[in-house]
Amino acid sequence: MNQRISSAVNSIVTKFSRRNALLWLGGSGLGTALVAGTQKEVIAQGNRPRDVELVNPPTLYNAPQNGYSHIAITPPRTRTVYISGQFGSDLQGNLVSNDYEEQLVKAFQNLRFALNAAGARPQDVVKTTVLIVNHTQEKLIPLGREIGNLWGNKLPANTLIPVPRLALDGMLFEIDAYAVIPESPNNRWD
Repeated sequence: MNQRISSAVNSIVTKFSRRNALLWLGGSGLGTALVAGTQKEVIAQGNRPRDVELVNPPTLYNAPQNGYSHIAITPPRTRTVYISGQFGSDLQGNLVSNDYEEQLVKAFQNLRFALNAAGARPQDVVKTTVLIVNHTQEKLIPLGREIGNLWGNKLPANTLIPVPRLALDGMLFEIDAYAVIPESPNNRWD
């Protein structure tokens, strides 16, 4: 049935303007965005019907090259986990270093600890917010590395906010996260 619908949609889409047509089909498991003028479909739904959908429409610039996705859509019957900003701190709340990169690496490690404590995995993260003191392009290099280490190519939505200062003197980096997990462990989709 879905193949027949997709065929009909492809026929309709070719009639639209090659630059402006975006057709979204939702519901009943069909989650495909098609853009006329391109030769490829953008799959908005993951391989499994209960995956978080990470969408990067071809009508927007290539966000994954910068370490994030434009849109994250959560599946039904999930719980949302909100993780406060994690920074480069030890167990006593002291900064591990005055160095930006060392703080960033420790903040990502702390984010992993928080996800684990909530029963979530990195793949369950749908949105992050990154705060960087005195942001520069060079600071994106270690950030990109840590993003790649944690998420590979399944990149959550993200907002990066340059700031003049964070909560503690000497604090240079902070990351918070939103994750979604199934209502019960029996509903795990991996």
